[in-house]
Amino acid sequence: MTWLALTLYSSTAAAIPPEGLGDLLVTEVQADTNAVAPYYGEWVEVYNNAGHTLDLNGLVIESSGFTLTIPAGPPVLTVDAGGYFVFGASDNTALNGGVQVDYSWDEVTSHAFNLSLADDILTLTYEGVVLDEVDWDSTWGWQASPDSAHQVQPSASSNEWANGLLWNWCSSTTIVAGAIKGTPGEENEQCGDEYNVDNDGDGYAEFQGDCDDEHADINPDAIDGVADPYGVADDDADCDGVRDDGITDDDGDGWTEVDGDCDDEEIGTYPGAVEALDGQDNDCDGCEDDVDYDRDGWTVCKVECDSNGDGVIDASDSLCYDCKEAPEGATQEVIDACAEYNPDAADVPYDGNDQDCDGFDECDVDGDGYTATSAAGAGCDGYDCNDGDAAVHPGAPEDIQNGIDDDCDGVVDLPDRDGDGFTGEGGDCMDLDAETYPAAQVALSAQVYPGATEVCFDQVDNDCDGFIDNLPACTRGASTARVRGGGLCGVVDGGANSLLALLALGTLTARRARRNA
Repeated sequence: MTWLALTLYSSTAAAIPPEGLGDLLVTEVQADTNAVAPYYGEWVEVYNNAGHTLDLNGLVIESSGFTLTIPAGPPVLTVDAGGYFVFGASDNTALNGGVQVDYSWDEVTSHAFNLSLADDILTLTYEGVVLDEVDWDSTWGWQASPDSAHQVQPSASSNEWANGLLWNWCSSTTIVAGAIKGTPGEENEQCGDEYNVDNDGDGYAEFQGDCDDEHADINPDAIDGVADPYGVADDDADCDGVRDDGITDDDGDGWTEVDGDCDDEEIGTYPGAVEALDGQDNDCDGCEDDVDYDRDGWTVCKVECDSNGDGVIDASDSLCYDCKEAPEGATQEVIDACAEYNPDAADVPYDGNDQDCDGFDECDVDGDGYTATSAAGAGCDGYDCNDGDAAVHPGAPEDIQNGIDDDCDGVVDLPDRDGDGFTGEGGDCMDLDAETYPAAQVALSAQVYPGATEVCFDQVDNDCDGFIDNLPACTRGASTARVRGGGLCGVVDGGANSLLALLALGTLTARRARRNA
């Protein structure tokens, strides 16, 4: 079995299964093509509209009379937020017309899954929850262009109901290979027709879900019974197919559906209600019977939150939930231990545990993008040598004046003490600082560095090449003598050998003075 394009779990945002209507949408379909052998050219493109990475293992795809169940991993099949995934009969491009397929169903179903171009219902479900459904028949006209994949408008890919409307679909004109046309794994083409026109000026055309494009107060942003064009409270002003579903508190619990009541026929169900073990979602958080046994304010229900801490809840965030909820009837010790794990908790760095339930242990405390290594050897395996300083990490610029290993290469770079542009690491064989040594010594040190001009008869290795006075003009016998240990300047910190060099220079000067007297 072959899987071509797999996106594996990342350390920053673990994939989770789809949970509700619209998380995963059908955006492109190729069925019954004539350009290649029947069946092998079939494929279905889906789009991740959930706002976070989705785990596709366990997904069920059904067509009329056929069922395809994606088996549990490994390998793990995932699709990033806003990304596309292509299921196809074959991943052999020589058989399927050149289409890049992410998952081939043929080896799983052995021809037991098929699509009908003329009349079919394609449904995506996960654990019995319908994610999306597209129902087409011969009136849609798909059979008129069998070698062109049929795609939904790009603007309709984020609305579950929109791909169920005929006018949101059109035949692709982009050539994949040969006679096959489509945009598998990529954003679809814009369909150009009369349904793209906003006739009533309310900001919505028919392809965007306007169910009455002749009346501006009927559109997906309207609220039933408020913007009522006909004075009748039960009109479907928001075009969702349900009349008066938003503004009336039908059960008298103080909450309407617009306010967030998920069951306006049950008085004990509303946002903030006490969750009971009754098979219902009493507090309207999207989960049934999610009781907070450890009393840390969080349950196993996955909810939107600012998981990455940037102050904004958007597509870059994953869903938050209590990753260690105490079981019913647990001891107080277990309850207390579990209460330390929730999205509001502070993660203890490098301990191999995920206290804040973000999917990984805290390994980058200073936020410089580099992780440290766990003292216990578990959870964190990075190379940040100081995770308390964002300026210190592998690849950071080295500041040779601060005495710190900024780039984590194991070396604390030495400064240029005498200001001649060279350090001991750079080959400077005399590098004295003014705070420790007399001005005369520092002045000499500044004239000694790799590439400096060699001065004859001064008994100093001026150019730091390991030899004293090794110029043709220096004719004395000692002029080419090699200096052991790097010469008189061989000690980087300007210790006894550097002082010896100065004494030698002083002696030489005294001799010259006597000769000239």
